[in-house]
Amino acid sequence: MKKIILVIILILIFGYPVSYYLSSETIETRVSDKERITTGTGEDMISKFLVYGEDEVFENTDSWLYFKFDSADVQNEIELGKINKIKVAGWRVPFFSWYRNVISVE
Repeated sequence: MKKIILVIILILIFGYPVSYYLSSETIETRVSDKERITTGTGEDMISKFLVYGEDEVFENTDSWLYFKFDSADVQNEIELGKINKIKVAGWRVPFFSWYRNVISVE
């Protein structure tokens, strides 16, 4: 039983980052809008950027896995009303309000 629990823990620890990294792809989409969303107040405030593409909404947040710590700069590179070539990673899961993350803009 302990071995099964250990295997499950290892899959959770290593499986998620690997599958997240492997889920990346470069897409082209016309961006209609972008905004910054905040939740909480004061020191507990959390913010993220949203990007509204033709068929999907993306988030733009920092990512330790991709060593991306410049979300504000990436948000600024996205051009409204134009087709943007963006690298995204992750999955869209509406039930959890998860969006694919913008990693970079070409």
